[in-house]
Amino acid sequence: MSHTVKVEVLELTPGLLDEYLNFFDKDAFTDFPEWSGCYCGFYDTPGDEWDSSAKAGPAHRAARAERIRSGQAHGLLAIANRRAVGWCNAQARSNFLNMRRYATVVDDPAEPIGSIMCFLVAPGHRGKGVGRALLSAACDMFRRDRLEIAEGYPTTNPVKRAWETPWAEENYKGSLSMYLKAGFKVHRQLERFAIVRKGL
Repeated sequence: MSHTVKVEVLELTPGLLDEYLNFFDKDAFTDFPEWSGCYCGFYDTPGDEWDSSAKAGPAHRAARAERIRSGQAHGLLAIANRRAVGWCNAQARSNFLNMRRYATVVDDPAEPIGSIMCFLVAPGHRGKGVGRALLSAACDMFRRDRLEIAEGYPTTNPVKRAWETPWAEENYKGSLSMYLKAGFKVHRQLERFAIVRKGL
């Protein structure tokens, strides 16, 4: 069993831009380069088109950096040994510019809900409690912001493929078991994923 690593979880601010970019530039997708151009801008970009490949990386990086500099990007960075080792894209659900495929499950846009969209942990720090620390901090942040419900979207029925799914792709929504251990309950079960909720 992997030992738990000591991490400090910090809310994303313009002052953490360099740590954020360094994480995505160098560590986040070392074992899954197909998504290396994402920079976690997927849910904050209007429109239907999205290219997560390395080719699109410079444009996504620049757009994301501008959102962070202007204080419009939200989420949490896990820091260990003065370096970012994990990221969680979490904020009030109403703040996301583009819920994309999750928009269909929003019954009431005005609900005071905090959405947890993505987790990303550097390869050397996986299985060591970084995701749990980020999830706990997200709930604390939502509580502080007077949101009433924390909501996540773990994949429960992944697409079957002939090859092994990369860790980052399989786990970027967080596992159902991690949510359940943190006190979340299944609110709705859909074909590919569950909506899990926890009252704050």
